[in-house]
Amino acid sequence: MKKNKFEFEKSIKIGVLNSHPIQYFVPVYRELAKIDSVVLKVLYRTRLGVDSYHDTGFGQTVKWDIPLLDGYAHQFLSSKNMIKGVEWSVVGAILRSRFDVLLVHGYNSVTDVLAILVARLVGTKVLMRGDTRVQPHHNNASLKTHFKRTLFKCCNGFVTIGTLNRAYYTQHGVPPDRLFFAPFCVSNRLFAVSPVLRDQYRHEIRAALGLASDSRIILTASKLIKLKRIDDLIRAFASVAEELPTACLVIAGSGREEDNLRRLADSLGVQQIRFLGFQNQTQLPPLYAASDIFVLPSHLESWGLVINEVMAAGVPVIVSSEVGAAPDLVEGKDTGIVYPSGDVDALSQAMRTLLAAPARRKQMAESAVALIQNWDVPACANGILLAAQTVAANK
Repeated sequence: MKKNKFEFEKSIKIGVLNSHPIQYFVPVYRELAKIDSVVLKVLYRTRLGVDSYHDTGFGQTVKWDIPLLDGYAHQFLSSKNMIKGVEWSVVGAILRSRFDVLLVHGYNSVTDVLAILVARLVGTKVLMRGDTRVQPHHNNASLKTHFKRTLFKCCNGFVTIGTLNRAYYTQHGVPPDRLFFAPFCVSNRLFAVSPVLRDQYRHEIRAALGLASDSRIILTASKLIKLKRIDDLIRAFASVAEELPTACLVIAGSGREEDNLRRLADSLGVQQIRFLGFQNQTQLPPLYAASDIFVLPSHLESWGLVINEVMAAGVPVIVSSEVGAAPDLVEGKDTGIVYPSGDVDALSQAMRTLLAAPARRKQMAESAVALIQNWDVPACANGILLAAQTVAANK
């Protein structure tokens, strides 16, 4: 295999600790495993996501329709189907493996903290990676803040996912020379579509939803929970629908707020809303490609990888100011509009602006596709590898 541009001549043994197989991370593990100089092993605390399980956010049983365990070495530390509890077996796994570098996804479990301490004890370098972003409460002097600052001193480096995540670590005292960037990503190729397929999907989706061929679809896709603020989107769309009868709001997802959202739509008398329910991974690309605008109105969204997905599919976006991806993927990037979180009038106006400007939407779609090429799996894998090689080389 051709050498990765960041490869050293000496092989490096990298361990990864994560709570469970996550569809967004698996492609990165496969990419790392393909590199000749990398010996990779992923330690999963639990089997959550591998088999059918009840997802509390979606409010239903979920079984992902894509492979999660192919193409890389992995080990389950338990047979549990939930992430509660401690996996003491992580101690033996780290002692036996003797990784050069251990990448730990977060610090929210005792298992994570235990792994960091054991790794440092045996001379394994530790990298931290998470999606936490700066929030107002991070400025306080709580015991939790002191704990994090102390724990972070046990890490040799931090793999940041974007601007706000980097600022979070900086705010907690991490010096710049210990910060490495690996873009938060999805597998772009899974969501990219050709012009021919786009036309096909636009026709098929509209026919399936009982919409006219000239309908304009505003899409959102998420768990239907309060933090996603889908109620803001429904209220904003209600005023748009009065002026633009060809517009349709499509809501993909399920969750405990679904009944409340349906009642809200009925109370507002909006006819142009379709609730699709839960959509699995392979069902999403056609839906994205058939849409004219995608909206993510969330409050306190750490990142919002669905934005990566729809941008790869060539769809302009409207996101709230509380979406963590906004500074990197939307603000000043000509890929969409950012509006103040919770401002229903501003959200309505953003939708009106894009619906009334097809040429503008087309330009934003092209900009989205171009930008997201730099936020893809190879770039993420390269960033992680460079971080691992750098901390491994430091004495």
